[in-house]
Amino acid sequence: MPGLIPQPLPVLLARALAEFASRRTVFDLPQRSFWRPRPGCDLSIALPGGRAANPVGPAAGPHTQLAQNLALGWLAGARVLELKTVQANDRIEVPRPCIDAPDVGYNVEWSQELTLEESAEQYVSAWMLIHALRGRGIGEAAGRPLETLFDASVGYDLAGLEAPRVARFLDTLCDAHDTIASMRERIPRALRAAVDLEIPSRVTAGVTLSTFHGCPADEIERMVEHLFTRHRLHVVVKLNPTLLGYDTVDEVLRRGLGYDELTLDRAAFESDLQWPHAVAMLRRLTVAASRLGLTLGAKLSNTLVVRNTRGRLAGERVYVSGPPLHPLAILLADRLAGEIPEAIRFSFSAGVDAENIADVVACGFAPVTVCTDLLKPTGYRRMPRMLRAIEDAMAARGERDLAGFASRSRLEAYAARVVADPAFSAERHRAVTPRAGRLALLDCASCNNCLLVCPNDAFFALPIAPVAIETVDLTIERGAVVSRPAGFAIVREKQWALFADSCNACGNCDTFCPEAGGPHLMKPRFHPTPASFEAAPEADGILIESGGARITARIDGITHTLIRHEGGCEFSDGVIGVTLDPAHRVRAARVLREAPGHVLPLSRYHALRLLCDAALAGVNPVSAPGLPALARETPVPDAGG
Repeated sequence: MPGLIPQPLPVLLARALAEFASRRTVFDLPQRSFWRPRPGCDLSIALPGGRAANPVGPAAGPHTQLAQNLALGWLAGARVLELKTVQANDRIEVPRPCIDAPDVGYNVEWSQELTLEESAEQYVSAWMLIHALRGRGIGEAAGRPLETLFDASVGYDLAGLEAPRVARFLDTLCDAHDTIASMRERIPRALRAAVDLEIPSRVTAGVTLSTFHGCPADEIERMVEHLFTRHRLHVVVKLNPTLLGYDTVDEVLRRGLGYDELTLDRAAFESDLQWPHAVAMLRRLTVAASRLGLTLGAKLSNTLVVRNTRGRLAGERVYVSGPPLHPLAILLADRLAGEIPEAIRFSFSAGVDAENIADVVACGFAPVTVCTDLLKPTGYRRMPRMLRAIEDAMAARGERDLAGFASRSRLEAYAARVVADPAFSAERHRAVTPRAGRLALLDCASCNNCLLVCPNDAFFALPIAPVAIETVDLTIERGAVVSRPAGFAIVREKQWALFADSCNACGNCDTFCPEAGGPHLMKPRFHPTPASFEAAPEADGILIESGGARITARIDGITHTLIRHEGGCEFSDGVIGVTLDPAHRVRAARVLREAPGHVLPLSRYHALRLLCDAALAGVNPVSAPGLPALARETPVPDAGG
């Protein structure tokens, strides 16, 4: 399948405003799931590059690649958003599926799927979109500093960092004045008021550095120095759990927590950064950072490379995230704390969820970012629960701000406890989604999981009233079209559909679907342009043109056309053509191409017209391109948040 195709900022903005005005949701996240800080509880924290209203956000990964991802994270409470890692080689081929995270996370996704230029535009678009939403009072009341930070993430070797296109990418995020001005000019007049507000041109002041497994210490050091001197950025070095050594990791994971299914790769431990080199490097870089008036941080931790034994993802190796990574990263942080200068800030991303995030924040980690937990059912809605968990823990200790709640001195005690905590044992995290039946185009189990777990906001629901229709199947017999009675029915009140350009076939929807087949493969797939439709000839899909007057659809691999006019419509699959009146009754049917025994079920016609009418009638990714002219220029009332 083709890769992601970002939606233009005017389309995203128009959809967000119209959706909120009509049903109090933004990108299908309901207002009740927007984060609202608890009065009297201050989660804000000073970080390199500015102050954040809280230290929590999505990690570099599937939730931070597209503008709508980042806006969703912000609405749910993220105030430190780590942008998807980019590299000079922006034409990588990512296997599909690339995510397998029923509880423990496995992935083969390790860099951006967009070009560097597209990534820069998406991050600036998200920056503008968040400011525009806040300016309308959506998600957070305007009138005070935004206190939201974007952290860039780059990799994976020195040659890549020094490449001119990577330099331009970082320069754009450091000073996006011209990009913001250009994007503002492309906003339609009806929407212009939403972005006619002060938007800081500096999108990021800090960057997290990811390196290839096996990258030498001296090269990592030169990469950090390059980011310091060329870009004047605060730098966080992402460290690998392999620093603990093979024997320690094996002891904790397999013998201690029971993850017998995780087969470690000894070669990865031997080729990765080694402990004495890491400690010496971090000490030297602390001095270099101080000399330039910048800060150095260490992020704990990167994913853990293991042998691919599950078989769902391609390749010999996969990268583990989620629960088993948590005790390893805490243990690594505790061991580092006694070896490196206190000036080095610790950030954290490893198996964070609502049950443990308060402990992590209490240990002084900031920021604390999340990926695997957000891939589980309810998705972005899990983030407000995490923030409430921190507020509850602070209230229980009688603390009103993070300064009194968070301290690195608590790390040693937490590390001693967490490596043997049953909450992280394999027994607790062997999740399997039970399957019951085969997923169909319409009338599935209606669990809504596909919409909730998709990190890209690719799925949306279409309200279609239940209906039973007496229809016909048309068959070619002896050179003529013969009609035979058939039925068509819709039982459920909602149907789930997919916006093709926002789906990268990551597979996460299939992980949590209670029916077999994969929602990204089976559900109605809408394409916004002919180019998008033609770029996916192997997949069924729907293209609406001329406001619904012309519809093209691939159904079971066959191209169908539906052309509407005042007197009814014409429907064809290239073999049989049929004319229908405004009441959907067959007026005439004809053979377009001789194919004895060929059948055209008119149930396809009814499914297609109902799906397309519902898509055009609501506010969703399909109708969004036609919304800018309808957007209001006045602030949305009662936005709350």
